[in-house]
Amino acid sequence: MTTDDADEIIRKTAMLALLYYPELHADDPDYSLAGDVAWVLDHITAPDPDATILRDAIGRAIIDPTAHRADLAALVYAATPSAS
Repeated sequence: MTTDDADEIIRKTAMLALLYYPELHADDPDYSLAGDVAWVLDHITAPDPDATILRDAIGRAIIDPTAHRADLAALVYAATPSAS
């Protein structure tokens, strides 16, 4: 994953976290957290081998950014070449 990919994951996740609220599922029955996570990753051509962990971290950061944004940032930037 490139640093630009990591930046884009953080940017898209932050945008979705701003739009998310607990009643969203009731207000929009078609809403899907999995769909949001897929949108965040749609530009990544070579995701980290632990894609399940990455998807989970993105979902958690969308739902509760205060509790999970640091974990997501650490995960995505650890997968960049500059972290090696």
